Amino acid sequence: MKTAKITLSQLESFLMGAADILRGKMDASEFKEFIFGMLFLKRLSDEFDRKREQLRQRDFAHLKDKPDLVDELLEDKTSYGETFFVPIRARWHQSWKDENGDLVPALKDLKHDIGNMLNKAIAILEDENDSLAGVLKNNIDFNAVKGKTKIPDQKWKDLLDHFSNFPPLINENFEFPDLLGAAYEYLIKYFADSAGKKGGEFYTPAEVVRLLVQLVKPQAGNTIYDPTVGSGGFLIQSHQYVEEQGQDANNLALYGQDSNGTVWSICIMNLILHNITRFTIENGDTLEDPLILENGQPRKFDRMLANPPFSQNYSRANVKFPSRFREWCPETGKKADLMFVQHMLASLKPDGRMATIMPHGVLFRGGKEKLIRELLINDDVIEAIIRLPPGLFYGTGIPACVLVCNKNKPDALRNKILFINADREYAEGKNQNKLRPEDIEKIDYVFTHKLEIPKYSRLVDKDEIVRVHDYNLNIRRYVDNTPDPEPEDVQAHLIGGVPESEVKALSADFHKFGITPTDLFRPERPGYLSFAEAVTGKPAIKTIIEADQALQATLKRHQETLEAWWSEARDDFARLENARNGGSKVPDVRQELLASLKRQLVPLGVLDEFKSAGVFVNWWQQIRYDLKTIVSIGWHHSLIPDEYLIAEFFQAEADEIEALESKISESQGELDEAVETAQEVAAYEPEEDEKVTAAVIRKVLKELIDDLKQNTGESAQKELAALMTHDRAIKEIEKRIKDLKDTLKAKTDALRLKLELKRMGGDDFKAETLALIRQVEARIAELDPKGKDDAKKLAALNKDKAALQARIDRTDALLKEIGGPLTPDDARRLILKKIYDIARAELDRYLNAEKQGLIAGVEKLWEKYAVSNQKLESERAATMQSLEKMLAQLGYLP
Repeated sequence: MKTAKITLSQLESFLMGAADILRGKMDASEFKEFIFGMLFLKRLSDEFDRKREQLRQRDFAHLKDKPDLVDELLEDKTSYGETFFVPIRARWHQSWKDENGDLVPALKDLKHDIGNMLNKAIAILEDENDSLAGVLKNNIDFNAVKGKTKIPDQKWKDLLDHFSNFPPLINENFEFPDLLGAAYEYLIKYFADSAGKKGGEFYTPAEVVRLLVQLVKPQAGNTIYDPTVGSGGFLIQSHQYVEEQGQDANNLALYGQDSNGTVWSICIMNLILHNITRFTIENGDTLEDPLILENGQPRKFDRMLANPPFSQNYSRANVKFPSRFREWCPETGKKADLMFVQHMLASLKPDGRMATIMPHGVLFRGGKEKLIRELLINDDVIEAIIRLPPGLFYGTGIPACVLVCNKNKPDALRNKILFINADREYAEGKNQNKLRPEDIEKIDYVFTHKLEIPKYSRLVDKDEIVRVHDYNLNIRRYVDNTPDPEPEDVQAHLIGGVPESEVKALSADFHKFGITPTDLFRPERPGYLSFAEAVTGKPAIKTIIEADQALQATLKRHQETLEAWWSEARDDFARLENARNGGSKVPDVRQELLASLKRQLVPLGVLDEFKSAGVFVNWWQQIRYDLKTIVSIGWHHSLIPDEYLIAEFFQAEADEIEALESKISESQGELDEAVETAQEVAAYEPEEDEKVTAAVIRKVLKELIDDLKQNTGESAQKELAALMTHDRAIKEIEKRIKDLKDTLKAKTDALRLKLELKRMGGDDFKAETLALIRQVEARIAELDPKGKDDAKKLAALNKDKAALQARIDRTDALLKEIGGPLTPDDARRLILKKIYDIARAELDRYLNAEKQGLIAGVEKLWEKYAVSNQKLESERAATMQSLEKMLAQLGYLP
């Protein structure tokens, strides 16, 4: 029997529903700790219940004749190993007796004083688990006042019910093991978005985190440290990165510190919900009092990643371990940024690497910051400086950069710094800009291979930095990516024509699609062209280019190449199912597929190496959770969208539903017209803001008809007949719509049932019905068929049994009609089709962007040169002549 697994989208929707329950006059960021705390409590309780049942059924099965001993062992925390021990008053499903012997409801059944009871639950949970010391009760208060009031019991009750109605939050129910962690990250981002500027206190955008992780490339066995850990994104993504490389991510030691208690608590919960166990997270100010020590001194690490708070003050008098700092930034003036850099370098092993986000000002400001830059440059620890795009971070428009430091630079990089200016490559967002996967891939590739690309990257000698620029590291001094000025041809503006040089500047864009410009331009005079006759206006440019046969052939060639690539890649994916049993590993598959796709796309000439990688990386990003599911549980039906099942097995039913919806829409249009006509006939004038509906007009018509029925006059009878005709027409259309909607509902329900049976088979349906049949049979066995009263009951019960058996027969018949449930081969084929369709959509998106670039280039020439000044003057003169003639005719001019 197929099982229903919880999908990521289902869990995300569930968590959003939880947030909706508490959302009122509060901002979402104000109640984030409540949702996090409730989720954490429910997860630990569900895992505890699972472990408890496992102990009862398996480990202590030999003691089943000693129930008291079993109960005693089940209340011993040592029985649970690495599973968190949940005391009875913190258990979701279990009631208990207090010291007075009174029965106290389980958490899920609480109705009164809920906030206080939840506080006591998390307090005792923390007390019984040393690893949670200080995490919950000091940072989550379910009785906290928000605004002017605390959250009422009814809200808490609604939230408890919401969590109780969702399946248990245990790994066995998830489509992949890290599902809860992925949903928790989604929730953190939601709260960060809601918090606006304050969101940056606990969340760094995942794309930026990914970039820094790829730059330092953590490996199994590393110690990794984030001195301003926030919600733990850098540590979690480092863990995931090592896992992606096919290494043992559990062989990492993760460390972090944060000054905000609530954020520190969220971080620990985040790590636990990601199934990460090897971590040490401390609560305190890192600059003043680093708490992760070894032999009484700040510990040293292999990798360090951080996004310290920008422009912070600090107190030198409170700083412990001052030897970390070779220079002291001003304590006021919000310039502690390079203090964090010095702390990180002091905490880095001799062969360690670090990457940190910094405000751009640290690269060029004077004073103590310049002295620190001199130390960093002379010590030769800076490997790269990367300028980031604007608007990536919450609540700050301060330009930012990434400082990559390496205490053990290779000889080829001695006294050199790689500058990368990536501030022009990003996706624009409504509230925030975003690094795209291809942007991350390009930065990482250029950094890893130390490539020099005009207007993007350059390897600069220390001598130039010191002698020419006096230790100023402003990236634009070394890599200026300012666009070239737009050419403007004065002659073309004055007398017309398109400069041939500007058309030639687009030759690379024309060439990549095999287009010859002669379809758009024709010779006019030496050095100048004019638009071809077919180009009648700016819209015609797009039409001509998109219809070009060479362009169409180029696009088709790319699609055929992708299809050929996929015919081989599909087999690699098929082997992922056995990744845990010696089959292909995800990192190996990723590397092979990326390399092979680039090898096949780049020679086609439209997408360069980075854009070809962008196609792949965007695609991989969208399917990464599908891959986790395939590796974890195989080709599970939850990965197949309904539309794929419908297209494959139920297209006829879908067509019928679409036809019914179309008929309903048409009939609704008829009804609207009939209502409008009847309103005119009835001369009905609605009240202000009143919506005129069929029901309103029918009521009006009825009143008029009732009023005229008693009148026998010819005129009245004629008017009555007209009103009744309109009334009858409206009712007929309404009945038709109702019948169509009834049919639509029946067919939609039938299709929904077919989809469920196709996914899950009929076992669940039949098992439920068979259980009911057994209940009926048990009741029948209790009755005496000879007794008068029992005979009636028997007749009714036998009727019920027959109805239940008919339900089973219908299920069997329906299963036979739909060809039985999905086979493993069906599921595999449809999932692979979905994965390919996503790749095809990504390739089309990139090709369309290149095509649009060409179209935009030609349209710009149209905007600049289509109408010359000479033509404008001629048209102005003709217009003035017409105006003067008209004025003369009107007698205003002689």
